[in-house]
Amino acid sequence: MSAVNEILAQIGAAGRQEDGGYFRGCYSPEYFQAVDIVERQMQKIGMETDRDAAGNIHGVLPGNDPKAKSVVIGSHLDTVPGGGLYDGAYGVAAGLAVAKRLREEGKILRHTLEVYGFHGEESNPLGGTFGSRAIAGQVKPDQPGLAEALAAYGHNVREILDCRRDFSGVKCYLEAHIEQGDLLEQEGLKIGVVSGIVSVIRYRVTALGQSNHAGTTMMKNRRDAMVAMARLIAAADEECRKIDDTLVFTVGTIACQPGSENVIPGRVECTFEMRHMKKEKTDCLIGRIREIAAGIGTADFEITNKIDKGSVSCDSHLMEVISRSASEAGICHRIMASGAGHDANPMAHVTPIGMIFVPSRGGLSHCKEEWTSQEELESGTEVLYRTVLHLDEEAKE
Repeated sequence: MSAVNEILAQIGAAGRQEDGGYFRGCYSPEYFQAVDIVERQMQKIGMETDRDAAGNIHGVLPGNDPKAKSVVIGSHLDTVPGGGLYDGAYGVAAGLAVAKRLREEGKILRHTLEVYGFHGEESNPLGGTFGSRAIAGQVKPDQPGLAEALAAYGHNVREILDCRRDFSGVKCYLEAHIEQGDLLEQEGLKIGVVSGIVSVIRYRVTALGQSNHAGTTMMKNRRDAMVAMARLIAAADEECRKIDDTLVFTVGTIACQPGSENVIPGRVECTFEMRHMKKEKTDCLIGRIREIAAGIGTADFEITNKIDKGSVSCDSHLMEVISRSASEAGICHRIMASGAGHDANPMAHVTPIGMIFVPSRGGLSHCKEEWTSQEELESGTEVLYRTVLHLDEEAKE
């Protein structure tokens, strides 16, 4: 078994469930079991290690030029409930496999190589990409509910703000990841060179109607918040399809009050999420949603922004180096955008980023059926390794 597959299999010992899925939740024992496994791997390779209050594990393989900036590799170790083996963990395993190969081949880079296993990338009470946002200084201390959520985990806001690091000594950030879609598989390609990461925009949408008896309130007199919300959701889905083929819209949560079988819903709250590379597309969709909501007379709507993670572009030079590395290895590849969010998003605000995708069978992710072949995982790691070597050979900063 290759190094990346062996390391990934070891990480897979943490949080594995009886049905074959995985769950390593925010600040959970299962998550820290994975951190322990990764830390042991780092130390075995000869990396210096440290952890922070945000739950990140960090390994450092020193270079021989103290003036050369660090090349940072990372991804996340947490999972969604019932998730798969590869999402996130592959990127950490690939980074460790690169460090391991360098040591085994007796190569000492000019640049220091750093590997992060990030915490809280998936949705959680602290907000997604929590660990990477913490080191990038992207955690807002006045984020609603942050202090209370941290207190529940035994931490406070000041500890998290103190996790911010200085990126003046960082050359770039690289992340290997499964695609979580089916484009590479459909085109028979082994590598995706990521051009950018789409925005993740979420709104809290609340329909306010009137609760009343389900048996005695005639249909013509009802202000049913659930029906009004259903109309808005269906109309928003239709508008999304009209605006752009690559704009996506999802309603992933819904809460109904009072939540009784024989009471007309008086309040329904949903999360409306939209993603696209261009802000004008998401702005257009939420504008149309507001117009449609205003025209639904059976409920009043409140629409407030919850999350606004703008899209980011990958560094053009890093894209060129990754593409060249794939070509030199004889691995077929293409340029593509990422429809999923990644730790590379907050990192893009503090350093140039590059991402490498490997295929996901059937486009499946965030489920136990998530799968990428050993050969494809090795291909991604090979491209990552060659990319690191090319970056190390570049002229001094």
